[in-house]
This record gives sequence, C-alpha cells and structure tokens, in this order.
Amino acid sequence: MENAKLQKNKSRYIDLIICLGIFFFAFFLRLIYLYEYRNNPFFDSPVIDALTNYLFAMRAAEGDWLVKGVVVGRGPVYVYFLAGLFKIFGAGFTTVRVWQMALGAVNCILVYFLGKKIFSRSVGVISAFICSMYGVLIYFDAEFLYVGLAIFINILLILSLLNSIDRPKVWKWIGCGILLGASLQTNATIILFFPLLFIWLFLSADKKKQDEQINNKKIRFRKAMGPFLLIATGVSLVMLPFTLRNYFMGGDLVMIGSAVGINLHIGNNLNADGKSVNVPTRDFSYSNQWDDNTLIAAKKGAEREMGREILPSEASNYWIRKSLGFMLTNPVTALSLFIRKFYYFFNAYEIAENQSIYFYRLWSPLLKILVFHNRVLAFPFGIICPLALWGIAVSAKKNKAVMLLLIYLAAFLMLMMIFFVCSRYRTIAVPVFVIFAAVALDWYAKQIRERKFKVLFLSLIPLFFLYLFSNSIVFDIRQEDQSRWFLNLGTAYRNKGENEKAIKSFKAAEKVNPRNPDAVYNLGVIYLEKEEYQDAIEEFRKSIKIDEYDSAAYSNVGIVLMKQKKIDEAIASFQSALTLDPADVTAMANLGAALITKGDYPAALLVLKQGLERDENFPPLHLHLGILFEETGKYAEAEQAYISAIKKDPEYIQAYWGLAKLYDIIGLPDKAKWARTKAMYMVSDKLK
Repeated sequence: MENAKLQKNKSRYIDLIICLGIFFFAFFLRLIYLYEYRNNPFFDSPVIDALTNYLFAMRAAEGDWLVKGVVVGRGPVYVYFLAGLFKIFGAGFTTVRVWQMALGAVNCILVYFLGKKIFSRSVGVISAFICSMYGVLIYFDAEFLYVGLAIFINILLILSLLNSIDRPKVWKWIGCGILLGASLQTNATIILFFPLLFIWLFLSADKKKQDEQINNKKIRFRKAMGPFLLIATGVSLVMLPFTLRNYFMGGDLVMIGSAVGINLHIGNNLNADGKSVNVPTRDFSYSNQWDDNTLIAAKKGAEREMGREILPSEASNYWIRKSLGFMLTNPVTALSLFIRKFYYFFNAYEIAENQSIYFYRLWSPLLKILVFHNRVLAFPFGIICPLALWGIAVSAKKNKAVMLLLIYLAAFLMLMMIFFVCSRYRTIAVPVFVIFAAVALDWYAKQIRERKFKVLFLSLIPLFFLYLFSNSIVFDIRQEDQSRWFLNLGTAYRNKGENEKAIKSFKAAEKVNPRNPDAVYNLGVIYLEKEEYQDAIEEFRKSIKIDEYDSAAYSNVGIVLMKQKKIDEAIASFQSALTLDPADVTAMANLGAALITKGDYPAALLVLKQGLERDENFPPLHLHLGILFEETGKYAEAEQAYISAIKKDPEYIQAYWGLAKLYDIIGLPDKAKWARTKAMYMVSDKLK
C-alpha cells in the first residue's frame, strides 16, 4: 500500500519536472519569436481576420460586451478571450501576445498528458517537445487568431471524454458538452466531431464488461445514447446564450455563425480549387471597421441575386443552396475537388488563408529554421505527417482512446473535404498528428532496442512512400497568388501611416499580379489622400476595368471629380456606385455633398435621409446633413447634425470644423473657439 503511494508520489514529481521543462522550453522559443516579430509591420498593424478580431475585442473591452447591432459571423469565444486580456492588461500589442504564448506553452503540457494517458510517458514527452518546437504553432500563438485557444479547449475536451468513459458521471458528460460547445463557438471546424462522438460511444459501450448482452446492438445503442444526450445538453448550454445574443442584438437567429454558407461555396464552385479563398464579390463594409468583409461580400452578392435585402442567415442559406446545386449538377467536378482536398489535407505545404507563414519568415530567423519548404521537403509537417500515418498504422487496435483520436482527425479531414483546406484549420488538429508521430518514433526506438532490424528495415518502405505522398507537388499545391502577400503588407503600412512604403508594397502586388484589383484600388486611395488626383483616377479606372462591379472605385472617382470641380460628372459617378451597390452609405454621403455643392438641396436631403435609414451611425451622413442645414439657414438643425456626427465619432475633425464655422455664423465666439481648438488639437495629434 505504502509502495503504491510512494510510486504515485514519485510519478507526480516526475510529471511536475517534465511539465516545468516543457513549459519553459516552449515559452522561451515563443518569446524569441515574439522578440523577432516586433520588426514585422503586421505586429502593430494586423490585417483581415486578425484585425477584425482585434477591433471586435477592443469594442467589447470598452464596454459593449454584447456588440449591439451585429450578427456575429463566426464563433465569438476567442474575441471574448482577447477582450478579457485587453480589459485586464490594456490594449497593447505585446502583453496580450505574451499571454497567448503562455497558453501555447500550456498546450504543449496538455499534449504531454494526452500522449502519456493514451500511450506512454515517453510518447507524451516526445509529443510535447515536438509541439514546443513546431514552428507553425509558434506562428499562430502570436497572431490575433483562435488557433491556440481552440487547441487548448479541444485537448481538454479529449482528456475529459477519456476520463468520463472510464469513470462516467452525469456532470462529467455535461462538462464534455460544455467544452464541445465552447470549441464550436471558438471555431466550427470541430463540428463533425459531435455526430462522430456517438459512433465512439457506441463502439466503446461497456467494453470492460464481459456481458453476453454486449453484442446486442439495441442495448449498446441505448447505452451510447445516454452520454450523447448529456453531451448535447452541455453543448446547448453554451450555444443557447450566443444564439439569443445574435437574435436580440443582431436581429437574426444564428446558432454558430453565418459564415457556413459562404465557406461552403468558396470550396465548392466551378472556379474553386479546394484551397484558395476567393469570395464571389469584392464588397466591403463602408461604416464599420470590425465587419468581416467576406461575410459582407457574401450577403451583398446574395442580395443582388435575390433582388432584396436579406438577413445574414438567409445569405448563408443562399450560398449553401448554390453549393449543393453545384455538387448535384457537376458531380465529376465536385468529386475531383474532394480528392484534391483529401490530398491537400495530408500535404506538407502550409496553405495560406489570409496570411502566408512563409512570408513571415522574412522577419524571423527562428521561423526560417522551424518552417521552410523546398523541392524534397516541406518542414515540419513533411516529417510529422508520414510519421503520424505510420504511428496510426502501428497503434490501430480496438482501443477506445486511440479510436477517439482517429475520430478527431477524421472529423477535421471530412470537414475540410466538404469545405476547403488551409493551414489555419489543419493546425488545430496538428497536436494529434504529433502524438501519433511520437508513437512512430517510440515504436522505432523499441525495434532498435529489441534488435528487430528486419522489421525496422521493412517498415522504412511504407514510410518512404508516405513521405513522398506528403511532400509531393501536384494539384498546384504550392501555387498561390503571392500578390496578396504584398497587398496585406501595403495595408499594414497604410494603417501605420507609412504611405510611401504602402505604395511600394501595392506596386509590388500589382507587378506580381496585374489583375489584382485590390492592389490597384488601394494605390488609388493613397494617391487620393496625397491629392495626386490624376494618378488616383487612373488607378480607380484600372480597378473598374478589372472588376466592373467595383462600386467603391466609382465612388472614389466621384470624389476626384469633385476635387476637380467637375460636379455633374462626380454626381454621375456616385450614382453609378449606388446602382451597383444601393447599400453604399459612403457613396450616399458623397452624392449628398455633390448635390449640396450643385445647390440641389431637396435631392441632397432625400439622399442623406436614405443613407441614415440604412446606417444612422455613419458620421459623414450627419456631417453633410449639417452642411445642408447650414446652407439653407436652418442653424439649430445644423448644430444638432454636427453634434450627432461627433457623438458617432468623437474624433471626427471635419465635424468640429463645421461646428466652429456654424458658431461663428450665429455669433457664439466662445463655442466656436472651443470647437476650433478641439479640431486643431486633433490635427496636431495626427501629425505627430
């Protein structure tokens, strides 16, 4: 009895030493990368999904925790996690990332316990140290993305499921459901794991009891159904609050997110390749920086087809129907896409969704060592994947724990075959790949210890073919539009106010791909800001030539024409923008301004009011309404409009200038001085 207790204490002591070693090693490597990352322009200027998450989290941390008026397109748990860190530690770019790095190191410890529980301590140690050094995991731990948090929740979920199947309790199964619900609300890539869990519960039912009735499928079905319903209860406890939030705050009944339909379409259409994220239109949000432009494009594209305004859930359903229609009418093409996506899932190349990890190597010597690809190897997955597949082969037995890991991988494989493959989604499953790779390494060590050299040699043959499969270069696996790298870089520089560097980056993007309308459009925007009107109008017209539905380019052409005093031509350009996108409140504000300049006040008032009906929180609409009222002598209404613009955006300099001018007109010098001083201070701060 005492011996058993001593052994248990010794085991705990060993676990503690191992865990400390794993944590500090993993955390140290991540801090090195974070130190190098500071030189990366994206460090303090995130773009695309990272920017959306950052802005949403900032909004929540500042007090709007329910994010009123918005249907959340994707699972919001990571945003709330980020918002909590901002609330506690401030909105700096370094401290929050340090905590994410710490979470990444904790994930390595969880991998150790999972590997140890299912296989052995040696497998756990090997798995944890591989994860510590796994460059792709280190990269994602520094991004404002959900990957690290999703891995944390998922490994906890697997450990909890294994604990519950061994020592079942009602509260344990419900707890598993809560973790699964939290994972779904972090990232829905685990969604197919939910139905597959029933298969696992069915196959694992009462395995330890040698009961004659164990072969009775009906009894096993009932035994599996109980835990499954408890898990479903836990999932519901998490899903219901978020669903109600979407309904009451956003006006739409969305359970997980409204991105399902558009993501299905991205991976299943006549132009899809199974890995490139190409949205159907280039629409974006005109008033809210935090909006996900993929979802905006999905919604507006569906609205054009349906000829009416629709809810986000309706847009998602529209793209689901369109994708299913493609599969039914083009079964051969759809099947070839499924085969491609199966291949991509196991291929070693890290497929970019928003950002390319290979581009980030420019700023990180550590990443250059830990992530690379050449003609014969894409590291690290090119080593891990073949080892993992061999590890699966040597451990594939009737073991409920191994079976659970295989079901977990199958859920990710099936989902990406249905949707599309990218590094960000696959990385969430990487720790399980690593555990199976550690099983293979442990197996090889055992063959060497036992001098089974013949078995060892023969096993190298299938391993070699698995290596060739994983590192092969077919189906254009490594072909991607590198102009996006420079486009994102230019966007980061522009957000930082470094316009000359932004221009160079956008020109590089245009050189790599002259048909990239975003690079051309963004060049036009910078030229417009620099008041280089001729260059601006040329770029906008090039963008329109590439994409005839580029309403934003038409709107900006109108702004240039306004600057050149070509009012009628500007009005026509704004009207063209609104014909293409009736929801473009920027074009409405600009059209209102042009009509005011022309002196057509009734038409201007009508346009501005229509704009406010669409988005009453868009400050320029209030600004131009103030100008209109001022021009027509309605000074009280003008004051109210300017104040409304400032309430919507407390740093809206033009509204303060308008207010100062108005107070001068109506003989309130003190108020005019106050408004003018506020504007001047803001200009001074921006110049700094």
